[in-house]
Amino acid sequence: MFSQIISLTPERDRLQAKARAHHFRDALQITLDTPSLTPSQLQYRIFNTLPGWVTQLMRLRNKLVAVFGFSVGQDTMEPSSDEMDVGDQAGFLNVCEKHPEEIISSAEDRHMNFYLSVKKQQNTVIVSTLVNPKTLTGRVYLTAILPFHYVIARSVIYRAKKAGRL
Repeated sequence: MFSQIISLTPERDRLQAKARAHHFRDALQITLDTPSLTPSQLQYRIFNTLPGWVTQLMRLRNKLVAVFGFSVGQDTMEPSSDEMDVGDQAGFLNVCEKHPEEIISSAEDRHMNFYLSVKKQQNTVIVSTLVNPKTLTGRVYLTAILPFHYVIARSVIYRAKKAGRL
């Protein structure tokens, strides 16, 4: 099902420069059918329409982790528009960097820092995640959600590709 998505070894890039001890990093690449899209437009097209089951899992996650002091804002990663600038909201994320080939969004709470990069590279897009746990609770949480992250990240990208949004 996810054969079009290539798992990459994350490179030394802007996101890797933010990595701290005990971090998690992944990078997924897929070929674009519409290579003229900007990184901001790609982020919008990937995360604007999450599968209902992902939204339900996010809601359940928010209820479960609120007790432990995790930030539990919005249930989505839905960008506010298809052209975002630094400071704009993308669901529970804030755009923190914007470059011609990449847009980076982040969220932080007392247990972890989370970063999402959407980088356009020729006729492909690379979606990268970086999580820096700051506490033992953050490290335990990260370990617990990694199997879900694996499926969710690939499902969201695959669905955007299948729907012709990329």
